[in-house]
Amino acid sequence: ITTAIKAAETGHLVFSTLHTVDATKTVNRVIDSFPPDQQGQVRYQLAANLQAVISQRLLPTLAGGRVPAVEIMRSTSTIKDYIENPEKTSLIRDAIEAGRDQYGMQTFDQHLTDLYRSEVVSLDVATAAASSPSDFQRALSFE
Repeated sequence: ITTAIKAAETGHLVFSTLHTVDATKTVNRVIDSFPPDQQGQVRYQLAANLQAVISQRLLPTLAGGRVPAVEIMRSTSTIKDYIENPEKTSLIRDAIEAGRDQYGMQTFDQHLTDLYRSEVVSLDVATAAASSPSDFQRALSFE
C-alpha cells in the first residue's frame, strides 16, 4: 500500500484490488493497514491522490448469467474531506448517493435498484446483495 501511494504521488496510474464490501470499507482498510501514528498522514495522502474506488458484487441474472452490481466513488472535494477527517469517513456512502447525477457516483443499492427495475436480477437477489436490505426494500416502496 505504501508503494502504491508513493507511485500515485509521483504521477503514476495505480490500479489495485482489496477484498472489501464497499468504498467506505476500502478507504478504512487502507488507512487501518498503517500504525495509528501514521494514519493522519495516510489520510491526507489518500485524499490527495485517490481518484476513484469501484466495488463490485457479481449477481445471478434472471437470464441465467451473472452481472456486476457496482458502487462507484469518485474523488470530489466532499469525498476528500471525508477521507481526511476520521469523524466524517462514515459519511462517504451518503456523499456517493448524493453525487449520482452530478458526479456519476452510485451506491450498491442505487445500482441494485436499477438492475431490479430493468428486470436483470430478481427482487430476492437484489435484496440479498443490498448493503442494507431493509433500507433497500423501503426505498423501493417510495419510488
